[in-house]
Amino acid sequence: MTGLKRTLSRKRITIFRALARMISAALVVVGMLGASVTLACEPIWHNQVSVEQGALSLNDGQHAFTVNAEGKLYFGVHRVALSAEQQQVLSDYHQLMLADLAQLFPISDEGEISDELCQKVAARQQKEQQIQSTIPALKAWRTVTL
Repeated sequence: MTGLKRTLSRKRITIFRALARMISAALVVVGMLGASVTLACEPIWHNQVSVEQGALSLNDGQHAFTVNAEGKLYFGVHRVALSAEQQQVLSDYHQLMLADLAQLFPISDEGEISDELCQKVAARQQKEQQIQSTIPALKAWRTVTL
């Protein structure tokens, strides 16, 4: 029995080594193609954002916030107390969103989203993650995910 077990064990090792070589070869090919292969950008849109009289209106369906150019945050008519750092984060987001909302980003005839839009979406998502981690009142705020 031990001879049979040893033979089976060697065959398993040989199969695993062959499999590892195939995986390594596949990764090398993918790496070589990586420069020309792009992943599809498929943003998922969340919540509502609009510009009203120069201020951003953020609405998640339950709460409505307003952010002005200075980064001041309002919940309805009530100003939310923020640190200078938090205000700067919101001021940066305000500028980013005004620029994004002012531009039209083309979608191809096949329904593919432009690379420029994908880059803008990624930048927006990163800024929103910073907002979520910095400002407790907006910990669930997001307009898009990839």
